[in-house]
Amino acid sequence: MSDYSAPSSYSQSTQNNSSNNGSAMNPKKFKKYFKNSRYLPFIIVIALVGVIAVISLVNVMGNSSSSAASLISNNDRVKIDGPTAQQALNKSFNYPLKDAEGKVVSQLKYEIQNVELRDEIIVKGQRANAVAGRTFLILNVKITNTFNKSIQLNSKDYVRLIVGSSPEKLAADIHNDPVDVQAISTKYTRLGFPINENEKSLTLQVGEITGPKETIKLDLK
Repeated sequence: MSDYSAPSSYSQSTQNNSSNNGSAMNPKKFKKYFKNSRYLPFIIVIALVGVIAVISLVNVMGNSSSSAASLISNNDRVKIDGPTAQQALNKSFNYPLKDAEGKVVSQLKYEIQNVELRDEIIVKGQRANAVAGRTFLILNVKITNTFNKSIQLNSKDYVRLIVGSSPEKLAADIHNDPVDVQAISTKYTRLGFPINENEKSLTLQVGEITGPKETIKLDLK
């Protein structure tokens, strides 16, 4: 006769193994094992480091977004009020360019395009306001270098301002000197004089420091 006891025994053994495995995965035993594990401090430290890293990353991303938004909002051009009076001049003057030995090597073209009265100007990217009772006389200047080498000059040396009948000659307080003009190129710059806002008699004296001068009577409207 056939013996069927072996399959029965195998079935019982399988059930016992299943029961034992179930006991091994018991949540209570796993929790107790985890609590008594010698790796617990390391696991806690790693978890804390991970949490701190995530928080830091979120803060950095938030700050980056805020900085980018701030940059976009602050990237607007600085706006100032228009001139209170102005006058087109388009006066051109030619001056010799000399080398170190005093030999004339080329010509410099110095043009005063226009003059303006302004209560606000931009200085080094920042708005500057005239104090009460004062304003700014601004000269917009174009300098052309026809020489095949770059030059550097002080644009304020070519202009003086005479106010009223005063014998004093004023130099520009607002300028971008020294001005670098590259070879065979044109450079735009400006000169500024703080004056009393009620001054009506203004005269420019234009020319080299040691050369002849030309006077220009201003009539700003």
